[in-house]
Amino acid sequence: MAAVALFSKDDESRRELQLAIEEHGHRALWASQAAGLLEIVRKSRPSLVVAVESGDDCGAVLLELSREAPALPVVVALKPRSAARALELLRLGAFEVLAAPWTSENLAAALAKALRLKGTEFEVVRPFSASAAKPMGYFLVALAATVLVGAYFALRSSPKPPPPAPPSEWPLPYSHPAGLAFDGKELWVSDWFSQTIYRHDPAGLRVVRALTLPAEVPGPLTFAADALWVASGARVLVKHMLDDKLSVLFRVGDSAPQTVGMAYDGLYLWTCDAKEGRLHKRILDDRLTIVSSYPYPGSKPAALAYDGRSLWSLDAGNRELVEHDIANPEKVIERIVLSEYRKGGWKPTGLVFDGKRFWSVAEQAPKGEGPGRIFAHSIPIRPR
Repeated sequence: MAAVALFSKDDESRRELQLAIEEHGHRALWASQAAGLLEIVRKSRPSLVVAVESGDDCGAVLLELSREAPALPVVVALKPRSAARALELLRLGAFEVLAAPWTSENLAAALAKALRLKGTEFEVVRPFSASAAKPMGYFLVALAATVLVGAYFALRSSPKPPPPAPPSEWPLPYSHPAGLAFDGKELWVSDWFSQTIYRHDPAGLRVVRALTLPAEVPGPLTFAADALWVASGARVLVKHMLDDKLSVLFRVGDSAPQTVGMAYDGLYLWTCDAKEGRLHKRILDDRLTIVSSYPYPGSKPAALAYDGRSLWSLDAGNRELVEHDIANPEKVIERIVLSEYRKGGWKPTGLVFDGKRFWSVAEQAPKGEGPGRIFAHSIPIRPR
C-alpha cells in the first residue's frame, strides 16, 4: 500500500478520486490548500501526488512541489477538459494529466506508472580523523592502484558490449489515437476522444503542438495536395489548410460506411472501409469520388500507408502488415507479422511510412482504458 497525497478544493472531486485511489489499496491523504499539501509531503513522504484543477491554477502547486520534492511524481486531474491546458501542465512538470471522468479504471494506469518511480537515497559518510586515517590511507592507495591497473588490462582484453537498442515504442499522453500521418518532419496523431490533433517530434516523441478541432471527431488522416485530409465522425471527410488553425476548406459526406484508413499515392486518395471490407481509390474532386473499389484481401483493415511504391495496410485481425500491388490492391505482394501486436494488448488505429521505416499508433485493448502507444517498426523492406 502506498501513501497518495490528494489536493482538491472541491469536495465532490476529492470524494471521487479518494474512492478511486482507495479501491486500488492505497491510502489517500487529503489537503484543500497548497500549504496543507506541502505539510503532507514533508511529514508523510507520499509516493505520489494527485492534484485536481477545476478552475484553480495547478501551475503554482507544481512549482512549489518541484522545489520541495523534485522527484515526486504529480498527476493532475483536469476539469474541465482542455488539450491546450493539459499540454501546458505537462510542460510545467506534471507526470501525467487525466481528463474526467476519473474512474478507478482510468486512474489505474496513471497510478501504476507513477508509483514505479523511485527517488534516489543519499548517505552522508563522515571522514576518519587525520591521525587514524594515515596508516590505513597508504594501504588503500596501494590497493586502489593495484585494482585500477588490473581493471585497465581487463578492459583492454575484454570485448566491448554492444550498444543498447534504441527505443521502439513510446506511451502517449492521451488514450484514444485514431489516425497517423507524417508531414516530412513531424508525426501527426489524431485523438477522437479529445477531438485533438497532436504533433510529435519523431526523435523522442515529445509533443510539439496540440490543436483541438471542436467541430470534428478526427479519425484517419493523411497529407495530400498541400492539405490535411481527415475522416471525421460521423461519415464526413474534411480538407484542412496547413495553417496555424487548420482552417477548413470544405467538408463532404463519406459514401463509405466506416473509413478507418487513408493514404495518398501522389495521384489518388486511398481509403479503407472496415465495415464492408473494401479498399477505395478516390480522385481529389469536391466529392472525393470513388473511381475504383476492391475487396480487402485480409481479415480486418485498420489503417493504410503508401511507401512510394506500394500500398500497405495494417490488418488488425491477423496483426500483420500487408503490402498490396498498387495497380491491383487485391493482389498481396507480402505479409509481415508485427510482433508488437501478437500478444493482443493493443488495437492498431494508424499507420505511416516516413521514408525509412513504418510507424503505427494503437489504443490499449479492448477500449482504450490506458494511455495509447506509438510504435516504430524495424522490419526488412525490399530494395527499391
